[in-house]
Amino acid sequence: MTPHVLGIVTIGQTPRADLEATFAAAAPHATVRVAGALDGLGAAEVAALAAPGPYPLLVRLANGATAEVPRDTLVPRVAAAASALAAGGATLVVVACAGEFPAFPCAAPLVVPGRVVPATVRAIAAGGRIGIVTPNAGQAPFAEAKWRADGFDVVVTHAAPSRPDELADAASRMRAAEVSLVVLDCMGHDEASRAAFAAASGRPTVAVQPLVASLAAALV
Repeated sequence: MTPHVLGIVTIGQTPRADLEATFAAAAPHATVRVAGALDGLGAAEVAALAAPGPYPLLVRLANGATAEVPRDTLVPRVAAAASALAAGGATLVVVACAGEFPAFPCAAPLVVPGRVVPATVRAIAAGGRIGIVTPNAGQAPFAEAKWRADGFDVVVTHAAPSRPDELADAASRMRAAEVSLVVLDCMGHDEASRAAFAAASGRPTVAVQPLVASLAAALV
């Protein structure tokens, strides 16, 4: 029997051992393949793409560094990586970004966290004031507009997965804001980050990465 293939598109570059580990643990019955929208690009090429623009998304590069690239610059590259995974046998493809992505064609079913996560949160926190933690300051106003359009009363702040100081500040703000639930609205925050943030903030906390991995496991 041919194993199911779960495709993951990171908006930056591979390797992404964290994504592979989370999705493989959630879906042991599937083979996990990760492709990067910026794979194959050198430092100068990434720097050129990272020119200032609207809706800057935080991307992780192969060397562990990060960059901010406008969402609209990334969309065609994410679509191309998703199509390549589908052509290579992926039976389900996950876009590993919690930001708002437009629809694009793909031969395999797509899981877009920016659509499925609000639906899940609505089921457990309808009518409550929730906290949203984006990975960078530039993304915060776009995240606030998106979550408000989805019908939520939100308090928005930012904290990169690699910045414990920012996470501590964000946790303090969410505790003071007395939100009913916090969403770590970035695919870089794993289960350990979720548990630590929940403890520091004193608020129930959802991390997009493990939540989406569980959903993908049920579908692949």
